[in-house]
Amino acid sequence: MKTEELNNKIELTEAAIDLYIEDKFTIPNLTKETGKTASEIYTLFPNKNSILKFYYPSLVIRYRAMISEIDDFDSYSISEKLSNFMFTLFDMMDERREFVEDTFEKYEWKCISKSEFQKEIKSLLKDFFTSDGNIATSAGFFIGDWFYASLKTQFLFLIKFWLEDESDGRERIFALTDKITGFIEELVYSRIVDKGFDLTKYSLSVFGFSKQMEHFNDWVSSWFEDEPEVEVELDTNDEEESDTEKTSD
Repeated sequence: MKTEELNNKIELTEAAIDLYIEDKFTIPNLTKETGKTASEIYTLFPNKNSILKFYYPSLVIRYRAMISEIDDFDSYSISEKLSNFMFTLFDMMDERREFVEDTFEKYEWKCISKSEFQKEIKSLLKDFFTSDGNIATSAGFFIGDWFYASLKTQFLFLIKFWLEDESDGRERIFALTDKITGFIEELVYSRIVDKGFDLTKYSLSVFGFSKQMEHFNDWVSSWFEDEPEVEVELDTNDEEESDTEKTSD
C-alpha cells in the first residue's frame, strides 16, 4: 500500500471515529468533514463499517512508523520491544478510549476469523523475534506459527485487561505487562538447553563416551548370541586306572 493511500485511510478513519463518538457517523457527514468524495472513500474502503474497523490495524502500522525513527531500536531486548509496543498501544488507544471501549470487544475480542489487526500484531511479533540475535538456539524448537498466534492472543488479553483496569494509574496492567514480557524473554533467551547440548557433545568427545557406548552395545548384543559349545577331552590314562581298580576289587 502506497504511503499516500495509507495516510488517506488513516485520516478518514480518525474523522469517522470522531463522528462515531458524536453519533453522527454517515458517509455524507464524512465527506463534509474530510473533503473526500463518496467515490474516493469507497475506493479505499469496501463499506462503511470497514472504515471504523481499520482503526485497529492502523495502530500497528503507525507504531511501525514510530520505531523506524528510533535509531537503536534493534538493540532493545525482546522484553523491551514487547513492552514498548504494548505501552505505546495503550497510549494511542487512550486517545480514543471511548471508541475502543465501545468497539474492541465486538471487532477484535469476539472476532471469529482473523482480523487485520490480529494479522498485523502477529507479523510485528514475528519481526521482533526473527531479528533478535539473542534468541537461544533451543528456542527454535517452539518458536513458530503457534507461538506467534499464542502471543497475539495474549496481547489481545492485555488490551481487554487494560480496558477493565481500575487501579490507580492503571498500575495493575503495567505490572502485568512487565511480568509477561519479562517471562517471555526468560523463556526465549535461556541457554540452559543449549548448554546441555554442549555438555553432552563435550562428554562424548573428551571422555570417550562414544567408545563406551560401542562396548555397551556389544555387551547387550552378546545376550542374544548362542552360547558356544565346549568340548571336554577325557584322559584315557585315568579311565584305564579306574578299570584296573575295579578288577582288583
